[in-house]
Amino acid sequence: MQQYIQFETIIKSGLIRIPEQYIKKISTAVKVTLTPANGPHIKMGTKSKAGMLSLDDFSTLKIDTEGWKFNREEANERR
Repeated sequence: MQQYIQFETIIKSGLIRIPEQYIKKISTAVKVTLTPANGPHIKMGTKSKAGMLSLDDFSTLKIDTEGWKFNREEANERR
């Protein structure tokens, strides 16, 4: 089971300081993802809540194409 640790810090001279309480919990190999602390965030969840999205919030776009004519050469024609 992977453990995720999240904290805010300021990068100084290209170095990220890890808070003391996390140092013993971190192995020698880590994966780092940087996100601006003041940027917008969208969280995925199992149910829609304020500020969260769920898979139910996304739906398939359905277009009725019956009667449409499609000509591949005309669509790819360069003008």
